[in-house]
Amino acid sequence: MQIFLITFILSFVFSAVIVIIANKHGWFLNQHDFVGVQKFHQHPTPHIGGLAVFLSFAFANYLLPSEASMVLAPILLVAVPVFIVGLAEDFSTKISPLWRLIVVFISLSASFFYLGIGVDSLGFGWTDELLSYPLIGLAFTLLVVGGSVNSVNVIDGYNGLMAGYGILASLAMFFVAYQLGDVVIMQLNLLLIASMLGFFLLNFPLGKIFMGDGGAYFIGFMLSMIGLVFVERHAELSNWFVLLLLMYPMYELLYSIYRRRIINGTPASQPDGQHLHMLVYKQVSINNLQQSKVANNSKTSPYLWMLSLFSIIPAIFYYDNKLALIASACAFMLIYTGIYRYFNKH
Repeated sequence: MQIFLITFILSFVFSAVIVIIANKHGWFLNQHDFVGVQKFHQHPTPHIGGLAVFLSFAFANYLLPSEASMVLAPILLVAVPVFIVGLAEDFSTKISPLWRLIVVFISLSASFFYLGIGVDSLGFGWTDELLSYPLIGLAFTLLVVGGSVNSVNVIDGYNGLMAGYGILASLAMFFVAYQLGDVVIMQLNLLLIASMLGFFLLNFPLGKIFMGDGGAYFIGFMLSMIGLVFVERHAELSNWFVLLLLMYPMYELLYSIYRRRIINGTPASQPDGQHLHMLVYKQVSINNLQQSKVANNSKTSPYLWMLSLFSIIPAIFYYDNKLALIASACAFMLIYTGIYRYFNKH
């Protein structure tokens, strides 16, 4: 608990310092802050909240008991390139999606070959046999885990949305680790929650600071890596458990690709204003015309947190039931699609 409090305080202090410096000296801001279809705030805002999350989380690694630190330290090391390329984009806005994806793939390849962390089983004989071949296992890991890392960045659009989701997903993993008596995984998730929570208090509801690509990539990477390590440590767990925890951002990404490429005929990487959280924001704004943009922005996130619970809660209850996890993933996709079509018509 002491390490949790230290990590939380560090995250909050680092976030507050960034906000104060940005307000007094105009640092950490750029001229592109209001450019793009996905910009909905009214004042220049620092986009490097991920720096506070990363620094507090990395510092806490030195306070962990040796067993937990031995698990976390190598994961943290391979996460550094992912965080740096995201942070570089936050400062410059000139790092292309392709280069960011390449760096994510490099980090995942390092974790696959040197740490032995990857997707090597889906619980079916023929798939597991294919995944036992290193190149096939690597390719599948890059596709699925790389997709999950990028997907967390996709939902980083409104005050508290991504950080709130990340906290819920980590809490779910913590609860299952508690049920299985895995103290190490409990500690890692507590630290991740604490590092996000300190930032969260300044991000929601007033939007004083944003996470940025660096933080989003880092959190997506750590959620995926901790989840995969958790599965490796317990025979009763399935990789479908991790997939279900990450189902909300991953399906948001998949549906966005489908919408852009198939329905609209545009490049999959081209930003648009049709993400589900944007449609919800528009409806919230229509229903609250007298409210400020900041107020409506913050009112949007709780709806998406509730949506994410349709995958997170089943993951907690069915963590040891592969078929139930798969069925829950399919059910979530149906629920999401139905909700999306409803808001898209209104």
